[in-house]
Amino acid sequence: MFKIKLIIGAVTLAASAAAITLLLQNNSFSRSVSSVECPAEGDRFCTFTELSEVYEENEDWEIKKRESPNNHVLVSAIHGGGIEQVTSQLADAVAGEKYSFYTFKGKLSSGNFNNLHISSVNFDEPQALSMANEASIHISIHGAEGEKKKTLLGGLNEGLRGLISDHLESSGFRVKEAPKYLDGDHPNNIVNQTKTGQGVQLELTRAQRKAFYENGNISYSSRNEVSNQTEAFNEYTDSIRAALKEYEERNL
Repeated sequence: MFKIKLIIGAVTLAASAAAITLLLQNNSFSRSVSSVECPAEGDRFCTFTELSEVYEENEDWEIKKRESPNNHVLVSAIHGGGIEQVTSQLADAVAGEKYSFYTFKGKLSSGNFNNLHISSVNFDEPQALSMANEASIHISIHGAEGEKKKTLLGGLNEGLRGLISDHLESSGFRVKEAPKYLDGDHPNNIVNQTKTGQGVQLELTRAQRKAFYENGNISYSSRNEVSNQTEAFNEYTDSIRAALKEYEERNL
């Protein structure tokens, strides 16, 4: 009887320890997810619904998209138009007619970033989320500050991230790992809202984006004129498409 009590006691203690460990893990996960700041620092709005209650579609902002039969690959620019200049054009060119394309474009005469930017971890525009959820591969293109030409890479798809880095560097572009605040590693980030739970986030410095247009002019009129794009624009987008092709051949 004494031995039986000891065994029961040991089993109970083990079960309690397992329960405590699971509770701690769940609490840790909850803290991780709930730690997302909403709205993010510098953002005016927490959700797309809040934004759309203040600003008018087609007047202040617009959505452009193409859903390709090859919809397992999505190329997006959720901070397009005047929010983070040139990102819409880059995403459009990378997607081409082969891959699905989405961009949310700011159209205000000024103050696009301050008023229309919603952090990637909070961006919940329904069409964007739907397209991301349908995709297995997602490349999200963003703009960052910086007077040196470089691309900061992040996101949870390490395989594709490595290929993009290799192809860009082979074409002469400078690539670095994104710092923590731009690394795109949070599971709530829309770039990772795919069937595989991962994607690649590219943050291009302002200097790099300016290099894609004649005389570094990325004003509205200049960046919307294809003839103003430099050869560097084509080399950059071709490099990403080459990385995508290689990744697809290896994994799909």
